[in-house]
Amino acid sequence: MNHEKESELQFIRDFVADACFENDICCDQLRSLWTAYCLRHDLIVDTYEYDQSIMDIWNVIEDAGGGGEQDTAFWSNFDSFDDFMCAYLV
Repeated sequence: MNHEKESELQFIRDFVADACFENDICCDQLRSLWTAYCLRHDLIVDTYEYDQSIMDIWNVIEDAGGGGEQDTAFWSNFDSFDDFMCAYLV
């Protein structure tokens, strides 16, 4: 992974670590950041690189307590999170 791509992914990780996903705006901002990242770096949904990167983001959400314990209106587990995040890419 090149430095610029890794820096952008780290920005998303940092956003996730600091965000409150009980707020709809934060969920929408995350999806927008993710969509822009995927378009900029030609990530295609359900490919190995895409799946590894989205799982990386999910792991940060779970570490921050925003996974299954703190459900949002948009996701309650990884599958629903993955569906939410790729909505503008498919």
